[in-house]
Amino acid sequence: MKLQRGKISKLINYSSFEMVDFYNSCPFIFEGETLKTRRQEVVMWRNIGMVWGWLGGKSLQKAGEEFGRDHSTVIHAIKQIINAYEGFGYPEIIENIDTIKEKSKNFVYQTDDINVNYVRNLIRLDDLLGKKLKKIVD
Repeated sequence: MKLQRGKISKLINYSSFEMVDFYNSCPFIFEGETLKTRRQEVVMWRNIGMVWGWLGGKSLQKAGEEFGRDHSTVIHAIKQIINAYEGFGYPEIIENIDTIKEKSKNFVYQTDDINVNYVRNLIRLDDLLGKKLKKIVD
């Protein structure tokens, strides 16, 4: 299976993969013992975070390193998310991703650079308008 960001982001139906959106929605802080745990709920969120980082432009290696894992774990997480969207695996994965998407709708980016704010908010607006247009067409 060839991993392509574009196809997977279309499957998830989202375009703006910012780690801040993930961390604002995730109920866990990934440091210390949380990085090492194998509790199912933590592992699920960690997998989503690694994939979110990869979809946001990080390499497989960097996405895994952020959560104390290697690139092969990120590949496994990507496959789990694909399986969930294809009807196999854990439906909770989709629910958690929907939570991130929903919470990010209400989040406005603010930095000291006005150009960065402008571009990020344009991307967010484009995503929201695309969803509204899709609902109207459907």
